[in-house]
Amino acid sequence: MPRTPRAPDGNQGPPPSWEDDWTTDRQRRERDDGWPQEGGHTDPWQDERWDGDGWPDDRRPRDGRGSPPGQRSRYGSRHPRRPRYGLRRVSVLVLLVIGLYVAAMVWAVAASWLAIGEVDATPTTENRPGSASGSNILLVGTDSRSSLTREQRNELKTGHTEGSRADTIMLLHLPSGGEPTLVSIPRDSYVDIPGRGMNKINAAYSNGGPPLLVDTVEQSTDLPVDGYLEVGFDGFVDVVAAVGGVEMCLPEPVVEERSDLDLPAGCQDLEGKDALNYVRMRYSDPRGDLGRVERQREFLSSLVGEMTSPSTLLVPWELHAAGTATGASLRRGEDTSAWEMTRVGLAMRSISGGSGQSITVPIADTDYATAAGSTVLWDEAEAGELFEALREGEPLTVEP
Repeated sequence: MPRTPRAPDGNQGPPPSWEDDWTTDRQRRERDDGWPQEGGHTDPWQDERWDGDGWPDDRRPRDGRGSPPGQRSRYGSRHPRRPRYGLRRVSVLVLLVIGLYVAAMVWAVAASWLAIGEVDATPTTENRPGSASGSNILLVGTDSRSSLTREQRNELKTGHTEGSRADTIMLLHLPSGGEPTLVSIPRDSYVDIPGRGMNKINAAYSNGGPPLLVDTVEQSTDLPVDGYLEVGFDGFVDVVAAVGGVEMCLPEPVVEERSDLDLPAGCQDLEGKDALNYVRMRYSDPRGDLGRVERQREFLSSLVGEMTSPSTLLVPWELHAAGTATGASLRRGEDTSAWEMTRVGLAMRSISGGSGQSITVPIADTDYATAAGSTVLWDEAEAGELFEALREGEPLTVEP
């Protein structure tokens, strides 16, 4: 039978408890580490033998233990334990930044969308083309000067004609799969305007606004128009200004006295009066309307390229500035959705990057004499092939 341990004075006492064992073990560690044992909690930094420059010789840690705070822990750890919540705090901060960025992008996109005006562009006729492959968006630039002051009209050389006419007409075809196609329709195209007879196609806008223009394009091409987007003179200038100008590389100088346009050869940024008159110029262009529509397609592609650059799209405040300025300059058809607008932007960006096709309706005569004056006569056979291919989603055989 084991004997009961005796106390130091020789008397038999109670067996040591776990608290006594822990205290004895702690005191033993302090003794081995060189720490003072009085009271068990003496602060080594307050010890009178501590000189502030290092450990005194009789207190130098043994076996890597007992170092002062900040260098080595008492039990040999070379570095202090790192906070447990450091990684969690970093993760929370990253998620917060991402959330703020997403919220800012939503704010910029929503503000841009709400800035776009609406217009009724739905034809009233029931004799509209049936469904076709892909979708088609009508892009229209008008010569509306209604919001320009007399000083602005003089500065931009727009003239003072009242009312609105379709100055630029393009049909953007968005296929179900594959590359987009941008078709320019010369504004002097001689076509049948429903209920009005044969005339220049831009007269449809003058006489019946967007609904009659859409109806005329549908009847002339046998393609359904699924969306509508237009911009006026003043809006065009504002959009170009919002992106800081559009770079165009001219192979030769461009001069037109009628609009005071004088551009040197080479690459340069166009904005304001120069940008507007460059896309409208036709009197000094030997190709007339055909040269004009080509410049309009090139300029529009470059403009969309500037608007969809990463420096604009990925920076919320830049996107907000460009988007709201652009939105305030545009009018969309009431049935044109945000998704269709997004597809237009993506398609135009593809075309500006060299993908897709950019063509003009096949022409038979650029100076066809009619009661409406000199007009542009389509090549009925080739134009029919072009529109049939778009309607059926087949490859195009028409040369750009």
